[in-house]
Amino acid sequence: MLSARPVLANNWKSALLPAHDVFMVNQLEDIRGLAIRQSAVMIIIDAELLNNNDSGLSQLKSDGLKALIIGDNWSEERQINALVAGVSGYCENKSAEVLLLRATNSILRGDLWIQRHLVPKVIGTLVELNSTRTTQVEKRNDCVQKNLRSLTSRELDVAKMVQTGESNKMIANLLNISERTVKAHLTSIFQKLDVRDRLHLALLLKEIN
Repeated sequence: MLSARPVLANNWKSALLPAHDVFMVNQLEDIRGLAIRQSAVMIIIDAELLNNNDSGLSQLKSDGLKALIIGDNWSEERQINALVAGVSGYCENKSAEVLLLRATNSILRGDLWIQRHLVPKVIGTLVELNSTRTTQVEKRNDCVQKNLRSLTSRELDVAKMVQTGESNKMIANLLNISERTVKAHLTSIFQKLDVRDRLHLALLLKEIN
């Protein structure tokens, strides 16, 4: 957990204990060391430390860490930009103590924690960023279409639901299977289509449609 506000940080920590081990750092530069020493897989960031500069968020992606930002009245545009940069979710400070454990568990399961209506906007932004690589995209699409044919019918169902922003729990309910089975299908899909997470899976499917 990354925060310079002890009172808030302790409240957030209490919301996560005893379900998760929580370690504290005071600056973004300390995250890599924490990830190595404690085998951390996720970081919760107090947005106050970003100082209106989200450029450091790209480091989290390179370190392989999932990240949840806790902010105060972030605009939809800034939330979208954070997701595009590789963040896994955003939560308002005023509701963090109530929702933090749910948000953390959701992200650790592989879901995104963001208002559902923003998911298509995130995908659209990523598509725009990639639009200058038309030739590369076309070549990749040919390969992706071939790889799509390797998906089972159930894997294809799961992939389509991910594209519309459904959570693992919702997919499980709709397909009458367990969340563990959904996660197994996603692991197989990621491997077959050579994507690293559900957001990039949704982006890939958007590009070829």
